[in-house]
Amino acid sequence: MVKQDIFEPMPSHPMAHASTLTELTDGKLLCAFYAGTHETASDQAIFIAQAHKRVDGTWEWTSPRKLIDTPQRADGNPVLFTSPDGTVWLFFVTLQGTGWSSSLLFAAKSLDSGETWSEPQLLSAVRGTMPRTKPLVLRDGAWLLPLYDEIRWRPIFWRSEDNGRTWQEFVVQTRRQLIQPAVVELSDGKLLAYCRSTSGRIFRMVSEDGGCHWSEPEPIHLPNPNSAVDLARLPNGGLVLAFNDSVAKRTPLSIAYSPNESEQWIVIRDLEVGDGEFSYPCLLVASDSTIHCVYTYRRRTIRHAVFGENWLRGR
Repeated sequence: MVKQDIFEPMPSHPMAHASTLTELTDGKLLCAFYAGTHETASDQAIFIAQAHKRVDGTWEWTSPRKLIDTPQRADGNPVLFTSPDGTVWLFFVTLQGTGWSSSLLFAAKSLDSGETWSEPQLLSAVRGTMPRTKPLVLRDGAWLLPLYDEIRWRPIFWRSEDNGRTWQEFVVQTRRQLIQPAVVELSDGKLLAYCRSTSGRIFRMVSEDGGCHWSEPEPIHLPNPNSAVDLARLPNGGLVLAFNDSVAKRTPLSIAYSPNESEQWIVIRDLEVGDGEFSYPCLLVASDSTIHCVYTYRRRTIRHAVFGENWLRGR
């Protein structure tokens, strides 16, 4: 397992958070995150950085460049997505007031692997609809974009059957306060989602119809300190979960492994331990089956970890 900081802390934007990662068609990586004076500050902007793999197997990152910076308004919660035709999407929100509940959802696109981007387009005029975790291309060809309602604290899913031109919304009606669903598609076509909660536990739910309807959310045994999690499926059917192994703190940042889809988390390994915040992980299983995780490191930078299945198994 190899870890490195993607950039040195930026004096102009001392707080960095909420990274997202995608693999480009040429095998390079693209990472986005938001940074500012503090969370929701009016100078908060979205930055991107790109990485290529060196001969020795490590990754070399470019210096972050500012991509989205709405004057006097905070931009945040970027989510990158490389669609099957190679188009790179960036979903994000821009605050219209002082808090996340005032946010509006936008998207921009790149046809050249993140070098140039379209003007952002408003996707939803409903305030508080926010992204956090990566979209999926389902086996039936539909796209599933996980979202959540920041005002009512409930999961939302958008499904598109025309490559993102139009979307149909499905809201999970639950009395639980759950947000930021992380989703994988299982071998039988069911969808499994893990959610952040306020109750001290990660919650799970299942969809048998492509994200249109979901089972009643239920807690699992793993803890959650009201912080984001991420979930990924390996090509051999194993599951990987990134989460804070605590009911109260965003430390440690841990990786759990299930060798199959049974959700039997037999190995838990720590990426970060000690004081400070290590949070908001984003998992990516690359085309070569290596596993990448980018995450907030003490709100000062974004850290990139790379590991394989042997490390997951404790070897």
